[in-house]
This record gives sequence, structure tokens and C-alpha cells, in this order.
Amino acid sequence: MLVELKVTNLALIRELTLSFGPGANILTGETGAGKSILAGALGLLMGAKSSSGLIRAGEDEARVEALFELENPDNISTLFGELGLEPSAELIIQRTINQSGRSKIRVNGALATLGQLAAFGDELLAVSGQHDQQSLVSEARQLDFLDAFGGHSDLLAFMATAHRSREETQKTKDALMRELSDGSERRELYEYQLAEIEKIRPVLGEDSELTNLKAELKSAGRLTKVLDGAKDILGGPSGGLIDNIDRLARLFEKASVTDARFAPLGETAQECSAILSDLSAEIARLGRDLPASNQSPEAIDERLSDLMKLKRKYGPGLEEVLQRHKWLKETLTKLDGAALELSKAEKALEKTASAVASAATTLREARKKSAVILTENLTNTLRVLGFPKISMSIEVNPSEAGRPIGLASGPKGADNVVFLFCPNPGEGLKPLSRIASGGELSRVMMALKIAQENRSDQSLVFDEIDSGLSGAIAEAVSAKMAELSLRQQILVITHLPQMASLKGKHFLVFKSADETGDRTQTSIRELDMEARTMELARMLDGAEPSPEALALSKRLLDV
Repeated sequence: MLVELKVTNLALIRELTLSFGPGANILTGETGAGKSILAGALGLLMGAKSSSGLIRAGEDEARVEALFELENPDNISTLFGELGLEPSAELIIQRTINQSGRSKIRVNGALATLGQLAAFGDELLAVSGQHDQQSLVSEARQLDFLDAFGGHSDLLAFMATAHRSREETQKTKDALMRELSDGSERRELYEYQLAEIEKIRPVLGEDSELTNLKAELKSAGRLTKVLDGAKDILGGPSGGLIDNIDRLARLFEKASVTDARFAPLGETAQECSAILSDLSAEIARLGRDLPASNQSPEAIDERLSDLMKLKRKYGPGLEEVLQRHKWLKETLTKLDGAALELSKAEKALEKTASAVASAATTLREARKKSAVILTENLTNTLRVLGFPKISMSIEVNPSEAGRPIGLASGPKGADNVVFLFCPNPGEGLKPLSRIASGGELSRVMMALKIAQENRSDQSLVFDEIDSGLSGAIAEAVSAKMAELSLRQQILVITHLPQMASLKGKHFLVFKSADETGDRTQTSIRELDMEARTMELARMLDGAEPSPEALALSKRLLDV
């Protein structure tokens, strides 16, 4: 329900705020007072195109703001979700138009696109007027209306679930087919790469270990040459230093028998021999402690070369090489099983397509039954509303003739719904969209909403639908409008006294000079009962109503 509307700097409106109530909200005023500006403001809230020409002269921007109260916000939870909002019982829409003609739109504070605004507008407002072929003429909306009238929500939910399941299964099948197609072309390459890696069988960190070992062995080789040279000096095959010192000690020992002065020399030679023996033992220990490998330097270089080739192709490191190896194995395994998975997906697709066909068929039959009932309902109501010779039909047709229903179905089934009318005998049934008169279209919308029989968050706006009506038909339209107002908010812009007398709020649209006295502006004020009586009398008898007009006005208002 539209609770409050604020309009700023739009055409002749400088600033006004209107508070609407449930049921009927009547707007009257003399021709040219600006009632159409209000209808235009509501149109902007529904996503109508904007231009800088709508901005009041001398101002930078125009703004329309509206507060709605929703009984069932969850019904449009998807629209809230698209803006990142939680469903709320209060909904504030703001649209600002600047001098470039562009709009800035906010819904509960969140920026929204024109398309998102239009989606909210379709749910919150339905405008029907002399020059407004609104959403009622859309076949998609006619389908929605028939489903709402028939109470097909459970069938639609089942249909949407079946369709979603089929779509997901189709995506799975398509992905498997792409995988098989791509994989079959690259299988040979994958198998070659896997064999290349498995032939070398790299180990994570192996390249670093081998590089370090190679450096250690190179250093050990140099030291081994030093130690080997030392060993040759101390004890070579032709007699080393130790053997010669030992012989020297023995010579001095023999000489000491003849001359005691040689005895110290012999002792010194023995000490040198002991020191050299210790030195030889230390050299042997150092030789045993030097790093050694069962791999030759050539073998290490060859292994490092093989690892480098793998890293150049699949690297940069062995970690990436091993990841590639894992991926290749998994991919080839998937390819081996993809054919089986594809077969399963094809069977699942047949099953889900069958479920879709069944759901769509059930929904189509329900729609056809509801169409018969709704046709009779609308025909009876429209005869009361001034179409005594009307004939009509609601056709439920396949959306894609000749295509199997299971394949043609979308989330709402596989049907197109067309409302066909013939207001006057001999003209033939025509789609609702081709009804020429906006007044006729408005009465059709009224009849549809009356047939709906349940409360709705959508506010109905009737813009001078009573044009050309009089007498009994005007009375009938007013009575039906009163009936409709009992369960739905309606905004009625009217010149018809019978319509203006509906129980509810009454607003007068009028032109006046602004505070400077130099400019004209459109204003709107809510009428109390006394002022309302005078306004109806004016509508009946002109600016100076007679006592009879005042009396009739009171009778219409039941005061």
C-alpha cells in the first residue's frame, strides 16, 4: 500500500506531500489543474523514462519519494535480494532527476537501476488511464494473473523446481561433453607428459640435495688429493718419511754404543717417529670423515640435467612438476570415467525432462480450467460495467508450438496466455493489447482485480477511467470501484461525482500562485467532509452550485 508520496520540483509542483489511506483515495480538480502530473509522478516510481523537461523551471533537479507498507514483503524477496536487502514491511523509493535527464534511484537506501525500479513498480503499482496502456496488456502479466486467480502457486513451485533440476542436469551433461571433447583431443599429450615425468620419478627437494652433494664431493676431492700426498710422504711404497726416521734412530742407537754422545740423537729421532706416526693416524681419520657417495659426479650431473628438463617444462620448481603429475593422473582418470558419467547424466536428464513435462502438463490443464472460470467471471462483471454485448476468451496456448512440452518449458511452464475481448458485436475477438480505448482497458483491469478476490500489496491507480461514462454505467462502475476498495488500495483521478463520493480520502488538485505571486504552482490538499460536499456539488453543477446540487452531493456522501 502507498502510504506517503512526496513530490518536489516536478513540472508545476514545487513541493507537496500526500498521505494516503487504505481503500479509496479520490483526486479531483478542474481540467488543467495538474492531476496528470501526479499520475506522471507515480509513473516515475514505476520506471517510466525521465527527462530534464520534467524539472520545474529554475530548479536543478526534481525528486519523487514514496513510502509503501507491505503485508507480504516475502512475496518480492527476490527483488530485495538483488539489491542486497532483506525483505522489509516498509519500503522507501526515491528517484531524483537532474538537468542531464539522468536519474538516481534508491530503494531503502540502496542504489538501484531503472530496470530494478520497474520490477518493484510492477509489484507495487498498477496504473490505468485514458492514455496508459500499462502492464495489464503484457501477456506475461496476463499469465501471472491467471495463475494468481487459479491459485496455482503450488503447481508453479513444483514446475520451477522441476525446471531447475533439469537445467542443472543439462549443465552437468554439457560440462561432461565439453570435457570429453577437449580431453579426447589432448589425451595423447597428457599421456606423454605423464610418462615423461614418471620415467624420471622426481622427489620433492631432490634437486637441492643433489646440488649440495655435488659441491661437497667436489670439495672432498680436492682434500683427498692433499691427504693422499701426505700419506705418500709419510709412508710411500719406496719408503716414506716414517721409515727413514726409524732407520735414522737405529743408526744413532748403534753409534751410541761406541760414543755416548749419539744417544740423545737417537732419542730425538724416536720422538720424531712417534710424532709422525700420530700425524699419519690423524690423516687417515680425516680421510675417513670426508663425504663420500655411491654416485659418481657424472651420475649426479646426469640426474640434475633430467630434473632441470622437467622444471623447464612443468616448473619452475619440482613442487610444480609434482603438482602437474598429480593433475595429469586425475585428469586421465576423469577422462576414463567421463563416458560413464555422461551416460548417467543422459539418463538423469531424461528423468528430469519427464518430470518437467509432467509438471508443465498438469499446470497447463489447471490453467485451462481456471481460464474457463475466469472468462465467465469477467464476462459477467464487464456486462455490469457497461459492456452488455461483450464476448471474451482466455486462450492457453503452447509457448513453442511443435516442440515437446518437456523441452519447451521454462520455470513457469510452457504456455502463453492471451486475453481476447470483443467489446462490441461484429468486431471479432482481439487481444487485450489491441483494445483501443483506455477507458475500456481500465474497466477490464477493474474487473480482473475484482475477480482476484484477495488482498494485495499492489495499489491500483485509475486515471480518469470514467471519461465518457454516465447514468447507469457510471453508477455500476462506481459500485464496483467501491467493492474493490474494500480489499485493495485504489487511487482514483476522476471527474465523475459518483466516483468521487466513494468512502475514503478525498484530495483536491488546484492551481495557485506561489509565495512571490509571480509563478503558478499545482497544489493538493485533503478535503474534510464540508469541503468535500462543496467539491462534489461543483462537479455536479459548476462553480456556483445550486441548493439541489448541494443536496445531491450530501446524498452521495451519505451525510
